[in-house]
Amino acid sequence: MYNPDADVVVLFDKKTKKGLTGKRAEYEKYISEIKVIAIPDEYNQKEASRWIKTSIRKYITEDFLFIDCDTVITEKLAPEFPFEIKIGAVLDTHVNLSNHHLKDYFQRSDSQIGFDASFKQENHYNGGLIFCRDCVEGDLFFEKWHELWLKGREKGNVQDMPSLNQADHELNGIITELGGEWNCQISHNGLPFLYNAKIIHYYATSLISFTPPYLPASENTLSSIRENGVITPEIIKLLEHPKTAFEQYTRIVADRGVIDAFDSSLFSKIIWLRKKHPILFQKLNTFMYHLTKSVKRLFRK
Repeated sequence: MYNPDADVVVLFDKKTKKGLTGKRAEYEKYISEIKVIAIPDEYNQKEASRWIKTSIRKYITEDFLFIDCDTVITEKLAPEFPFEIKIGAVLDTHVNLSNHHLKDYFQRSDSQIGFDASFKQENHYNGGLIFCRDCVEGDLFFEKWHELWLKGREKGNVQDMPSLNQADHELNGIITELGGEWNCQISHNGLPFLYNAKIIHYYATSLISFTPPYLPASENTLSSIRENGVITPEIIKLLEHPKTAFEQYTRIVADRGVIDAFDSSLFSKIIWLRKKHPILFQKLNTFMYHLTKSVKRLFRK
């Protein structure tokens, strides 16, 4: 829509490519080139995805912009970054690590693998968008990232962000921070970047809500594309105005105490209870309401 002349290259493992036939092959009309990458047979599809992602540099030899699939591009992209930027990425949730709601989780993960990036550096990058220049530093970064991902997999962690940030740490901060508009993570702290967003990254595995606030991420949208094999006119309308494509019932929360409560294990259990056992949830909620009123009357006396 916005980048009709873009050179779009898609990298697949053989199993994924084999499953995209018939109406599921409609995506091919948007693609410049398809590359099927050989990966170890014992890898599942999640591992295959990470294998490919961490070794892109072997298959793309020019400057490139890697973009995750769970994104919407909002305008024409012209990634003409200063030449001194060899590898570029946006901070995860747009904050440094000391303010990140998952800092403890990252540090536990690093400890289990034998990494130390989350203990040594403040910048913690999101892998949803990566700019890589055709240079020695680009080769070096992806080689190190892939090597560290394999190490993490051996320890039972197949996520790509721990190894991405460890690679940055071991290469003395080779990644340059890009502006948040290049990877606007609307689920966490992305609102200040939404107005100028070039790419909206709408999914996040740490979302507590069962209903994504962003309409292109909804189950209805995904089911429509799976079933029809095409982007329907209704979805096209969403993509034409991507900065307004939100659910009607949404709220903005900024109070740190409330955010801490939202991030707690207790709140996640409440959400689970509301989803799985709504009647029990309602009864407990009514009980808490009357209990609170009783306690207030007691303190007034």
